Amino acid sequence: MKRILLATLLLAPFLSKAQGLFGGTSVTEYKASNGVTYHIGDTVKLGRGTKPDGSFLYLEDHGLIPNPRSTRTLPKEFANAGAVLKSIRKIKVNGIDKYMFGVNPGGPMRYTVFIDDAIEACEVKPCKATDNAQPTTAGSVADEIKKLKGLLDSGAITKAEYDAQKKKLLNQ
Repeated sequence: MKRILLATLLLAPFLSKAQGLFGGTSVTEYKASNGVTYHIGDTVKLGRGTKPDGSFLYLEDHGLIPNPRSTRTLPKEFANAGAVLKSIRKIKVNGIDKYMFGVNPGGPMRYTVFIDDAIEACEVKPCKATDNAQPTTAGSVADEIKKLKGLLDSGAITKAEYDAQKKKLLNQ
């Protein structure tokens, strides 16, 4: 018990400094540039990493005590997965309001992400539509049909709606 108390007393100044490193204001929801309103506890849908090795450029782990010079990005194995939204902070970067999410894609690590930047790069889905959008790949069509089937099975959509959307996806 004494060791835990001593460790807490020794780490307290570092942890409070770490929490203040990013500053800003904590909020409980944010409507992002993709039109989705995110709330604490929601699952953020990940796309694909945009770094040459397939890892994520915009999802960064700063460690227990954040250090901007020592970051690791989310590995490519998390492509098309989900991450639980743990915190939302509104901060100013060069005089511009930005929203930084704290997310947990699984395991003990938490990552930070400037959500609108990640949406722009399609590291978070749905991503922002662009004029030169890439055609839908077979893998993503299958994923969409799988999602539709889940909605049908849960009763969220009717069989007619499912069939219409499936036909639309397969005719693309």
